[in-house]
Amino acid sequence: MIPHEHLWIPVTLFAAFAQTIRNAAQKHLTASLGTLGATLVRFLYGIPFALLWLGFVHVGGGFALPEPNAPFAGWIVLGAVSQIGGTAFLLQVMHERNFTLGVAYSKTEAIQVAFFGFVFLADPVGPGAVAAAAFGTVGVMLMSPMQGKHALRALLTGWTSRVALFGLASGTCFGLASVGYRGASLALEGVPFPMAAAY
Repeated sequence: MIPHEHLWIPVTLFAAFAQTIRNAAQKHLTASLGTLGATLVRFLYGIPFALLWLGFVHVGGGFALPEPNAPFAGWIVLGAVSQIGGTAFLLQVMHERNFTLGVAYSKTEAIQVAFFGFVFLADPVGPGAVAAAAFGTVGVMLMSPMQGKHALRALLTGWTSRVALFGLASGTCFGLASVGYRGASLALEGVPFPMAAAY
């Protein structure tokens, strides 16, 4: 039996495994359904799991269903539309020849979440967060294609390539989605965290 405080380890490993399989399946779906069709499949596939989790938290956890309000609805729309956009851009990245570069740039999501959280939710951004964002940015820049004497030019122009722009757009959309979902949870004042997160 796994101790309660260590449950996050197998859950994280399973989630990473499932995400890898999902991304591979989506790449093949995109070939037959197109980018938007594969994006739709991803969301339709997730609905039953989201409803099951909500039911588990409600019935199994004994948490009452909250009453949605206008700010909650606004944040949810922002999160949902941004999530769809992020998925569409990421699937587009997978069609590009140098898709690993685009995926690397999509990982700027964490940096962008900190920025959008500060702008839209007035989240504090301390020195640790600034340092993490700076190191993350440098890490992503180091993953851009650099060769020989043109390394600096490759570093600067890597951000403007088609695949990098798709990756950055994906990261931006996923960052906005994260902030939208957090804003929706915060809009449900007085609702316990497990239900606010599931709802």
